[in-house]
Amino acid sequence: MKPWPLAVAAGLLLLAALPAPSAASGLEVSVVGHLPGGLYRAASVQTGDSVYLLGGRDATNVTASVIRYDIRSGEASGAAFRLPQPRMSACAVCDRGVAYVFGGADGGLELDSILRVDTATGEVSTLGARLPSPRIGLAAALFGNSAYLFGGHSNGTKITAIGRFNLLTENLSLMGASLPSGRAGMGVAAARGGIFLFGGKTDPGASDEVLFFDPANDTLSVLPGRLPYTVYHLPAVSFGGKVLLIGGNAQQPGWNVSRATDTIIEFDPSTGSSSVLPLRLPSPRERASAVPVRSRVLVFGGQEGVSALDEIVAIGPPAGRDERGTALWVLALSAGMLVPVAAIALVARRRR
Repeated sequence: MKPWPLAVAAGLLLLAALPAPSAASGLEVSVVGHLPGGLYRAASVQTGDSVYLLGGRDATNVTASVIRYDIRSGEASGAAFRLPQPRMSACAVCDRGVAYVFGGADGGLELDSILRVDTATGEVSTLGARLPSPRIGLAAALFGNSAYLFGGHSNGTKITAIGRFNLLTENLSLMGASLPSGRAGMGVAAARGGIFLFGGKTDPGASDEVLFFDPANDTLSVLPGRLPYTVYHLPAVSFGGKVLLIGGNAQQPGWNVSRATDTIIEFDPSTGSSSVLPLRLPSPRERASAVPVRSRVLVFGGQEGVSALDEIVAIGPPAGRDERGTALWVLALSAGMLVPVAAIALVARRRR
């Protein structure tokens, strides 16, 4: 056999043996700041160098306040604008600096309104479009020019419907697909050409199912792989090619009742498998808000029992390690590519 095919094969084997950077490897959990006060059930969006926490519930009441977290300084403070009324358990998406907030509740009053929030100007308006019914605990994911809305519950009835909110026309329509059963408080994340949904509160109990919604074909499927435990009231964040499911209200093996957990699940969209990471949040929490920010995930507030938490928690590589790790992997990848190239050049030179 000629030497250059052997060199190419050797180079390809070397490349295949290189482990790509993993979301789970080398991560740590640390408290990096505090909110002005305890907060949970807030909708969250990220745009530019800011994260906005919209509404929620503080230690005593539902709030109309908006908190802005400055990514550059790491400081959280009240934004210059507020929501029209107190609102908790809503969901939100953001596109080019404009956030849309869907549903929620002002205390016991469930809401069907949709808010438009221009984060650059601070202008907040209530759209003419409304949800089909007042609802809380629904989940939203941005995909293309649309926000897709999943489940929730309305006056105690769990919802199976999937809605599509067109960001260009600001109109809402129902999809043909629906959830296999009514559920609220699901984790949701867009990845691999679709939207994954995790767990959720059902009637009765909770779910450990993973669902996949294909917006292009308007289909929903239940994946064969299940979560390690039933869980709801958790944020899900796409990060490093995986999805992290952070805390939540869970019933883990050996627990007699469900309660807030400090565990983090990593879900692999390419295989449909999930596992509990060897990481722990500083304390159990549910109903937290979380967003990916650069090379880490930031988790804001949450609820532990009757306590509203004010911590800002970062999940990510230790400072500097993410850059060094990626640089080393790229260096090794380049070296692996040079092996067959150098071999081919050497063979060509000898033939002259």
